[in-house]
Amino acid sequence: MWSIDHHTADVRVTITADRLSELFADAVRALTQVLEPEGSASRRDIVFGVKLEAADSTALLVDFLNEALTASHIHRVAFTDVNYQSFEPTKLAATLIGQKVRGFGEDVKSVTYHGARVTFGEDGWSVTLVLDI
Repeated sequence: MWSIDHHTADVRVTITADRLSELFADAVRALTQVLEPEGSASRRDIVFGVKLEAADSTALLVDFLNEALTASHIHRVAFTDVNYQSFEPTKLAATLIGQKVRGFGEDVKSVTYHGARVTFGEDGWSVTLVLDI
């Protein structure tokens, strides 16, 4: 589950999930929603492999989303699913799955570290991210 709060220069996205891997997958879906994909150019799935390691879960999530964002822009793909080959709190190997699109309605420049902090509480995993637009 996620919510999106638009601002003039950025977008704040709050994501919650029962599992950490689910938080990462929902963050990809939220990022794709903010990008506002325009027109499907293909019904065939496009896949993009990502392998990352970071100091903590927050850095891993931000790096993961920036990889997804870069691949979205370069290949014009709206990613909607994640298949993990391995997942740990500080490293992952995954395949992003999506569809080719004609373009995007919103220009997200980056996922920032500003105020980002992955936490676990009684409602599960959560994070608020700031997307630079």
